[in-house]
Order: sequence, then C-alpha cells, then structure tokens
Amino acid sequence: MIEILTNRLMLIPCSLDIAKSLVFHRKELEQRSPIEFPLNWPSPYVKGFLPYYIECLEKEDEESYECGLWLIIKFEEKKIIGDILMQGKPNKEGIVELSYHVDELFNDESIAYEAVDAFIDWLTYHKSVKKVIMECSIAQNQAIRLYNRLGMICSKKDGEILVWEIQKKDLQ
Repeated sequence: MIEILTNRLMLIPCSLDIAKSLVFHRKELEQRSPIEFPLNWPSPYVKGFLPYYIECLEKEDEESYECGLWLIIKFEEKKIIGDILMQGKPNKEGIVELSYHVDELFNDESIAYEAVDAFIDWLTYHKSVKKVIMECSIAQNQAIRLYNRLGMICSKKDGEILVWEIQKKDLQ
C-alpha cells in the first residue's frame, strides 16, 4: 500500500475494507484498529461519498484506491485527523480535482498545508498530474489562505464559489 509521509503525517488511500467498515461496522473498526477514528470523522461530504466509493472499488482494481479517499493520519498520535478526496482519476489532460477536510481540533494551517502540499507533490510526480483544481466558498478564509500559500491561483468565481488551480511548471 502506498504511504505519503511528511514530518508529522502519513497519508494513505482508504482501502475497500476500511470504507466498508466505516459504513457497516464502525464500532468494531474502532475497537480493532491501531488508529483512532474520531467521532466526527468522516465529514458529512465523505459519508455521502462512501457508498459510491465502495461500489467503485468493488468494480475496479487496487490502483483505484489511489484515485479516491485518502486518510490523513497524525502518526505520533495514531489518529485520523482528516481526509483528502481525489474526485476521480486524472483526465487525459492531466487535470484532477481535490477537496480536503481536517478535524477542527487539528485544523491549524500548517497541518492542512503539510497534507495537501505533500499530496499534490505525490500526484505530480507519480501520476503525471499537470493541474490540480480545488474549490472553496468566498467565506472560507482559512482555505483561501491555504490555497494562496500553496501557490494556487483563483481562476474563477461562480457566485459564492471560488475555483483555484495550480499547474506544475516542470510538467508543462
């Protein structure tokens, strides 16, 4: 299984077994896992995505794990603190859309930056992704600061939604 390691974090793709356990056997998963699953994780957005994700993983091969839900784990504490959702495989132009969520207790900007930056680096190196797109509302000041810090550019405003993108220069 792939692991992306940073100074404080480990990012791993959510396996079919973990996804199914989150939906159908959460209490047993919490008891058996060496990793702590916070009560407020996954986010409502990811909870709604899990049935679709499970269905896709059952139809596809193991490589599909890389193109879906990733767990952000603070490895010193052995605790899931958030997730990154890769919304499908990169298209033929090398473009992929991401979203992220970090638990409120750990949601300092440095943790989110460390996780998203490491994930984008992995995508551009291992998956030949040329452009990453992320969205936020105009009221999400923390996300806007994060995207600016990552070097992303706001490319579009659609009502209350801002669309951000980053292109890796070395892949153009």
